Order: sequence, then C-alpha cells, then structure tokens
Amino acid sequence: MNMTKRTIFLLLLFLMVLGAVNVNAQVRIGGSTAPHESVILDLNPDSVQKADKGLVLPRVNLESLTLPKPLSAFISGAMVYNLTTTTGGELNEGVYYSNGVRWFPVISDSSVNAGTDPPIIFLRQSGFLWLGSEGEFTDTLCFELADVDKSQFTYQWYTRDPVTLVSTRLEGDAAKNDTLFITKDEYGITTAGKVYQFYCVVVRGSQYGISGTVRVVYGSGAWLAGGKWINVAPANLGAKQGMTLKEQIKYSPISGSAGNVNYDPTVYGDWYQWGREKDGHEERDKASSEIYDGHITAFNGVGVDSLNTNNGQIKSDFVGSIYGKFIQRNASGSSTNDWRQYPETADSSAVSPANDWTWGNPVKGITNLDPCSELNSGDTIWRVPTAAEWAQIQSNNTWVWNEGNTKGYEIKPGGDNKPTSLFLPATGTRNRNGGVQINVGIGGYYWSSTVTSTSSYALGFSRRSITAASPYSRSNGLTVRCVSEY
Repeated sequence: MNMTKRTIFLLLLFLMVLGAVNVNAQVRIGGSTAPHESVILDLNPDSVQKADKGLVLPRVNLESLTLPKPLSAFISGAMVYNLTTTTGGELNEGVYYSNGVRWFPVISDSSVNAGTDPPIIFLRQSGFLWLGSEGEFTDTLCFELADVDKSQFTYQWYTRDPVTLVSTRLEGDAAKNDTLFITKDEYGITTAGKVYQFYCVVVRGSQYGISGTVRVVYGSGAWLAGGKWINVAPANLGAKQGMTLKEQIKYSPISGSAGNVNYDPTVYGDWYQWGREKDGHEERDKASSEIYDGHITAFNGVGVDSLNTNNGQIKSDFVGSIYGKFIQRNASGSSTNDWRQYPETADSSAVSPANDWTWGNPVKGITNLDPCSELNSGDTIWRVPTAAEWAQIQSNNTWVWNEGNTKGYEIKPGGDNKPTSLFLPATGTRNRNGGVQINVGIGGYYWSSTVTSTSSYALGFSRRSITAASPYSRSNGLTVRCVSEY
C-alpha cells in the first residue's frame, strides 16, 4: 500500500469507526500487493519481508462466561483479551471468543502440540493470595496438573505489571518449582495495597502451558470489581489506632465515661452526623445529656445563610453554644433528614441547604470537610467511600459474621478459609431522636459519600443481612471507615 492508498485507508477506517460508511472491499496492511483472496483484512507484509509487529485485541474485564459485559450483547465471532481472574477459576486472563451465547477461552490454560503426549491442563490453582495486613502471612502459588508425573515438567515463574502488562522472569532455583513461596519483600512485593501478578510457564518436551494469573496483595482492604484492590483503613474513625484485626475481634468493650459498654470507642469508633467536620459532636464516649442542647426548633432564629458563610458547618460562635454538639431533629415534626434542615419558624415547612455541602464534593475547593482527611499522609489521600464501593466490597469478598467478643463481620477476599483483611464491628448508631445509642453489637452502620435527596446512603448490616446502599437520615450519627486507592 503506497502513501496515497494508506492515507485513503486510514480515512476509510476513521469513517468506519464513526459509522459514516461501510467498506466492502478487501484491505491489506503492511504489503504492496493485493490481499489474499480468502480474507477481508490482510495484516501480512510483503513476502520478502518479515513481520515484526503483532495485533493487540481489545483489553476488557469480563464478568462471567455467561454475561456479555462489558460488551452490550453477545455476538458470534467476537474476540477479546480478558484481564479478569476470578476466584474459583471461571475466568483467567487470556483470549476469549463468543459463539453468540457465551464466552470460551481460546486456549484452556495450555497449548497442545501434535504428538502422543497428553495436553498440559491445569486442574486447580490459587487465583488470589492475601499476605496479611502487614504481610505477616506466608502463602504459596501452586497448581495441580492433569498429569501427576511432575518429573516430566520444567517450570518457570514470572511476575507481571498489571498496568503495563510487562512480564519479568523470576531468578533463582525457587522460581523453577511447581510451587512458589510468597512473602512480603520478596519478588518486589513492597507496597501495601498494590496488586502484584504472577504466572508460571510449564514445559514438557515440545509442549508448554501457561497458568492463569495469580494476584497477590497485602494490607488492609478488599477487592472491587475487575480485580481492583481498595485500601481500607484498619480501624474506624475515633477508634484506637494500631490494633491488629485479631485484637479488634477479641476485644471486650468496657464501660466508658458514659457508664455503658456501648459507648466504648476503642474498637467501635465515633458517630458522625453526615457532612459534619470533626468538631466534637461525633465523640462516642459521652452520654446524651453531655452533648445535646435540647431540641433545636429554629436554630435560634439564625437563617441558612449563616451556615453558607462557614461551608455548611456550625460556626464556633453560633448563637446558643451548640458548636461541637450533636443536633437533634426538629421538635416541629417536619421532615428533618438533614441536620442543617430546619423551619424558619416552628410552624413552617423545613428548609434545606444545597447538597454541595458534601464529603464527596466539598464546596469552593475546600477539602478538609471530609473527616477522613485527618489520616492523609504524603501522597495518600483518605476519604469516605462511595455507596458503589461499599456494594463492590460486599459482592467481591466473603463476609463471615463474628459472634465473639466484638460482634461484626470479618471480610475475607480469598474465601471462607482465607485470612481476614477487614473487620467491621457492629457499631450501632446514635439516633437523631434524643441522641441515644441503638443496636450496638446487633447492627453496623457505615456512611458513604453518596447523597440521595436530603438523605445519604450507608452500608447497613446485621448477622442476617447486608445492605450496601440504604438511605439514612443525615441527622443520625453513623460510623465512618476511610478508604484510599494505591
């Protein structure tokens, strides 16, 4: 194809992408002669040349063999390169094609040569390893082969960058066995929350097989969709920092200054009204009589504009001395889901300020409204999770109820028999009516940054159910658990 033809081809290709024209002729890229009569698109160079470039298929994250997503629908003959590896081995990284009904791997974990030897088939392998919050666990990358005579095989392990997809061969004799022992600070595993990928090439004579990709990570967190890991703070805001997950699970709450074990913040943490800064209102270890000023019927006659000037927060010089105190719902009985929502008079309908006073979208570039900002360090920015992230943490990890000293859910990213990467205690909530604590040890209530009308979504759970996105009144005091991305 000369320059004129190449220019025309590129223009036609651009128009095809836009859906403006249909091209019915045969096309050849890389050669000056006509394409082979049997093909529509010929990517071969001239016969006297050697190809030094390959074809890259679209890289996607398939969700299931029986779902077209992320494609909108199945179409016969579609071919993609899948990046998702699922626990249990339904999906592994590699080329998949569709028959119009489902996806099929082009190579089932192995390539098969002609000959008398049976194919190399991987029966089972670990799809994910978690090395503990501090990398304290040692785990192994291993697999089983259909042929049990391992003396016939040679092995070579590789690590691969999940972003660039560049593979690096591991050195040393340990990387030439069917099992690879993995620990923190080995094979480049040095950063908490970063996902590392490993795979093995197995060779027998002229045959070879490539195992599926195994993901390895350490640190407190959980899986999101598409094999993405999200860092989750190891403790609730207001809880004692530095406790291990095992210590949190085994902790027995004691009576706090409020004279009740339910007010012990050691593991439970504090109760925040949604959208408020850390100003003292959230402190769990206070009785209701210490932090309320009675029902606030009209904010002492001060209008919404007085809050606007302080980014939606209660000002330190607020009339009535309610700064840093939990604000009860209005006594008038009007709709008061938002603690900033109040009637201009006791008998009028409620007024609510704009929803731009949020943790997820602070006004005027002000970023310190999010209470998680107190955890920021260096380039690591902590924030309140979204409702969608709570939903993915629920659906992509195993949740096991702990009936021990501190009740709540242990979250296990690798399955029931794997270590716990998160513990969410059943913190209860501070109710907007009277400010009393309810459901401590029975249910957990964790804010998200996602709003809905004058309410906001939160993760809510009990030992019998988990709901990742339920609307809760912003006047209630709920728990905050912070997240960050690597």
